[in-house]
Amino acid sequence: MKKVFIMLALMLMSIGGFAQSAQEIIDSYKNNPGLGIMEMNKMMINMASAAAKTDAEKEALKNVDSITIGMINSDELAAEIGTKLEALKDNGYGMLDAQKEEVKAKVYAKSEGDIITEIVVLAKAEGNNIITLIKGKIDPAQIGSLVK
Repeated sequence: MKKVFIMLALMLMSIGGFAQSAQEIIDSYKNNPGLGIMEMNKMMINMASAAAKTDAEKEALKNVDSITIGMINSDELAAEIGTKLEALKDNGYGMLDAQKEEVKAKVYAKSEGDIITEIVVLAKAEGNNIITLIKGKIDPAQIGSLVK
């Protein structure tokens, strides 16, 4: 009986080892012709913050380390990526569904204490699908300024 519990514990630990992060999911599609990816590092974000319209937007961008935006060319690929993103809920990410008119979005967020370290948004609207990954140390009060 003791061996059965040990085997079960080992199996559960190995399943957790296969859990992917949002970055790993996006990276697995980098060579897919159906996904065009643009990545912004800290230096590019600092340049973009100069064009921010408000002080709140500038302040929010100071806490962002990187932004990855992917244009998804098909609804089928968006659904496939969405299925993979669902696994993030088992890897410490919270999830929220949002809808505005014909656009449906799923927002995933991972945090350390009171600070959000990753935000992943998959927005789907017939043929116009976008995935966005924002990494940094983001104060939840600043999220509105980032996602405008």
